[in-house]
Amino acid sequence: MISTVDPASFGPASSRRLRRGARGAAALLLTLTAAAGCSSGGSDTARADQLSFAFHRIGPSGYMDQMLEITNAGRSALVPTLKITAVDEAGVALPGVTVTTAYGADRAGLVLAARETSYDVLSFAGADTAKVTDVRVTVGDLTTVDFPEAPDPVEPQPIDDQGQPREKYEPFDAVVLTNPNSGTVSAGVVCISWNQPPDGQPQQARKVTPLGTTTIEGGAAATLPAQGDARKGCDSLKAYFAPPS
Repeated sequence: MISTVDPASFGPASSRRLRRGARGAAALLLTLTAAAGCSSGGSDTARADQLSFAFHRIGPSGYMDQMLEITNAGRSALVPTLKITAVDEAGVALPGVTVTTAYGADRAGLVLAARETSYDVLSFAGADTAKVTDVRVTVGDLTTVDFPEAPDPVEPQPIDDQGQPREKYEPFDAVVLTNPNSGTVSAGVVCISWNQPPDGQPQQARKVTPLGTTTIEGGAAATLPAQGDARKGCDSLKAYFAPPS
């Protein structure tokens, strides 16, 4: 469910269909580098070339800020390990700023479905965070995984201890994930709390609480228990495609 009083809770699903023949959904704002030492040599470099990126520092009205858009134009689903570097308006790296992701694109935690555009949410920490205008992405390790083609998103539904639906911003005890696809998928869920930034600055994830990952057969549902502060409710409750465990 989406709160009408919380613009940050709106946003695209973690994956969006890439139109056949299209190479990307947005202007390329980032640098793509195939890192040396990839486990599969030239094949990893070729697959890295199939990825394109865009960083949305401030999203349109009703969408989350600091979104990293990742388009996989290839025919195979991929799990990347990305190195993400914050840069200023001149494209100069900001070494005092650290970058973390909500879904795990920087730690092999996010599946990029084939011919789809996926998303992750970035958070910045350090003295120069106000200077961040873009990011530079280096593609490190890449792993191919079996995953359904053109998957529909899995939506999280919070419930209480009696199994009754709750709103995400209310206290809840668990989250039900229903897989609308015919094939098996793995999905993770995070609870996000947002800060209240000054005018002109992007809203940033103040805290991200993982609720875990699970594998769901086609047409079935799975339940993840609420963890920690997530039991008190979330500003945003987001599901994403995760590697099979």
